[in-house]
Amino acid sequence: MVLRTADVPLSVPLVVSHSQQVRPAPQPVTVGCPLPKGAIFCGEGLVLRDRRGRVYPAQVEVLQRWTDGSLKWIVVDFIVDSHADGPLEYQLVHDHEVAARNAYGRLAATKVGKGYHIDTGRYTFIVNEAVFKPFDSVVVDGLELVRGKECTTVLIDESGQPYVPHIRDIHVERRGPVKVTLKVEGDFRSTDESSLVDFVASINFYAETGLIQLNLTVRNPRAARHPGGLWDLGDEGSVFLKGLWLDFCLLSHNPPTVHWTAEPDSPVQAGRYTMFQIYQDSSGGVNWNSTNHVNRFGKVMHTFQGYRVIADGAGVGGGRRASPVVKLSGDSGSVSAAVEGFWQNFPKGIGVHGNVVRVSLFPPEFNDTHELQGGEQKTHTLWLNFERDEQPEAHLEWVHNKLTAGTTPEWYAHSQAIPYLHPRERDRQESAPLAMAEALVESAVHGTHSFFDRREVIDEYGWRNFGDLYADHEAVRHKEDVPLVAHYNNQYDVIYGAIVQYLRTGDRQWYRLMDDLAKHVIDIDIYHTKQDRVEFNGGMFWHTEHYTDASTATHRAYSKSTLSSRSRHLCGGGPSCGHVYTTGLMYYHFLTGDSQAREAVLGLADWIIALDDGSHRTLGWLDRRPTGLISLTVDLDYHGPGRGPGNSTNALLDAYTLTQDRRYLHKAEQLIRRCVHPQDDIEKHTLHDVEHRWSYTVFLQALCKFLDVKVEEEQLDYMYEYARESLLHYARWMLEHEVPYKSVLDRVEIPTETWPAQDIRKCNVLALAALYASEPLRTKCFEKAGAFFEACIRDLLSFSTCSLTRPIVILMTNAYVWPYMLAHRDQTRPFAGRQHDFARPQRFKPQMYELQKARAVVWGAMESAKQIARRVGWVCGDVRGESGGSRD
Repeated sequence: MVLRTADVPLSVPLVVSHSQQVRPAPQPVTVGCPLPKGAIFCGEGLVLRDRRGRVYPAQVEVLQRWTDGSLKWIVVDFIVDSHADGPLEYQLVHDHEVAARNAYGRLAATKVGKGYHIDTGRYTFIVNEAVFKPFDSVVVDGLELVRGKECTTVLIDESGQPYVPHIRDIHVERRGPVKVTLKVEGDFRSTDESSLVDFVASINFYAETGLIQLNLTVRNPRAARHPGGLWDLGDEGSVFLKGLWLDFCLLSHNPPTVHWTAEPDSPVQAGRYTMFQIYQDSSGGVNWNSTNHVNRFGKVMHTFQGYRVIADGAGVGGGRRASPVVKLSGDSGSVSAAVEGFWQNFPKGIGVHGNVVRVSLFPPEFNDTHELQGGEQKTHTLWLNFERDEQPEAHLEWVHNKLTAGTTPEWYAHSQAIPYLHPRERDRQESAPLAMAEALVESAVHGTHSFFDRREVIDEYGWRNFGDLYADHEAVRHKEDVPLVAHYNNQYDVIYGAIVQYLRTGDRQWYRLMDDLAKHVIDIDIYHTKQDRVEFNGGMFWHTEHYTDASTATHRAYSKSTLSSRSRHLCGGGPSCGHVYTTGLMYYHFLTGDSQAREAVLGLADWIIALDDGSHRTLGWLDRRPTGLISLTVDLDYHGPGRGPGNSTNALLDAYTLTQDRRYLHKAEQLIRRCVHPQDDIEKHTLHDVEHRWSYTVFLQALCKFLDVKVEEEQLDYMYEYARESLLHYARWMLEHEVPYKSVLDRVEIPTETWPAQDIRKCNVLALAALYASEPLRTKCFEKAGAFFEACIRDLLSFSTCSLTRPIVILMTNAYVWPYMLAHRDQTRPFAGRQHDFARPQRFKPQMYELQKARAVVWGAMESAKQIARRVGWVCGDVRGESGGSRD
């Protein structure tokens, strides 16, 4: 490969920070980093320098390239010590000679016999290719430390039946000088070979260390039955686990010693125990027994508040929230273990059984079974450290306070890899509306009512709930003493909002919010099955039902408990393209290298394509036209601009960004042509119907994103002009007809604070339209955008409920654009310079359109006949009553 670099040497600032001091220990860091177009074309030879000039080897993986082939997003792995008092500052530089001189020793993954040998230097790990143990052996300095005969991964169902994790596929996913990643896939089978659940494991090995990161995902691939559109626990598609744990056996001729800590900063304790366990039964919070934790029978099964420590049958400690590290030391060495988010993802257990360290991911000690709903999965992350020493220190304490790495807000903006990103300039005098908007947004992570604090209201913890946001706006009308349980999931793409704010400010609290939520969404809010109907397979669940307790539906919308307040035929539930959000997941992949996030985006985009494919329907052989299910909004017969096609288009564009697979782009173009036209009769879309048509701005925002993609790729073609002219056509209509929502609240069913918050979308659409417009339209759009920004903030603040979850999220994901536009008001977008004939708008007719229309006519006629019959009956009844007759 010919190395191409820019004329200016590459030097990217990287800052690694922690929230509190931990004991010194090497720990790996993974950080995604954007690069400006043309800066560098090859990731080889990159190294890190600290402020003292010391060099750290770096491993670079390319995640995305610019259209000229230069690197756009890379993910960098390196290892640092966590003993510094303040942030660690580095420069990522390109220097082949320095990189070669400072490379680690050997780090190899080799297929040998019936398994893989991972050699990190002093340490060799042998992984079986048939059964996931996960290790057959661990060898340190030529001496065996762990033997696989006693190393096992055990799953038992509710009847006590054991299942063995059989491997279907094992391969090296990543290989470099710092880290090797082994990916393992398979299923848990009983002795009669029946499969209960699937699993996916990602094992990271690090150069010159005995450190292991193991991400284990357990998935129920079955479909939920969801009878009548209800998605309750106890569904026939669920599986019920009594326990899941991993054992790691330490070879030691003498009784080993247990070293342990239960909470951060607590002293290391030690003892020789035959049986030892730290078990977290509940969150330990004030609302630890919240109805958020009901099981399929509507009961909360936790038995005590917090955690307990048991040694040889006696209690030796306990408390509210454990973040434990357990280390077992023998005469041959030691093995340490820690689980990320231990108390937050309760129930959890970690302990020792003789010479075995046991990590209980679904602990059998829990007073109930663990239900995995159909299409639901859970990813557990545990860390192991193998050493040839008997030192008592718990070297994995940092697992509970991991380093956060990133570059600076200025570099993120300079790279232009994130559209419309502008650093939060706290030292510059802000206008009053901007300052108020920033204060509202910042309340999400700081102050006395942050999103983290709101978790405590309904105890938004436990392996299924942790990471989600409490939807407190749904509880405004709730009058009972027990808090209303409502989950926000990823509505309006909170993940993306948190990412944007993190990139603008560098505040690690935003990173924390992003990380927790992304993991929850990937596991719980996406329907991981291929065994249901096409409309559901692989889709994303939306927020819980408005103003109604989630009850036993957890994060899946409709519950049988809602039948008392609504008719059964009105219950839909299930995934919906109007609520699919992918951009946050895409950037989460760019910032962390998480492959599950990438797979989630592509899976959701594929779901959207399948949802519109008429051949999958019952009568698809008869009518192969698109179903129209991804382009309708509210009404079956409305295929104009709205939330459904807007979010669908956005997801397709994200998938195209990740893969450059043009089928995603072509489908997005098809949707755009279906929903808007440069000559639309906009009045026919009844956009003045605020209650049902407000989300047309969601589609126009996706249209702006499509134009961004075309500009970046320099594709100023027919579809570019079609989209540009359509955007400007709707912008002209908005200039003439749109007003702040607060002035038309009489037109909506529930006049909440969310309506003025949505005015920010009008600001963004008009501001971005100004980029594509010529004068005088350009100035008019820009000025009107500013007016809507000010109205949005002013009107939102007039509500005492302005800081509830939903309006804050809307600002998080949208209010960053206007500061960018103010700082770059001279920017423009290119004109194609060519006239196109766009013909006249054509009405979209989905699959079975004629049949649907005929059915609507028949149903309408039948309803009219019923009304006439009722009236006639009333009249006849009155007459018969006067003559002594009787009414039915």
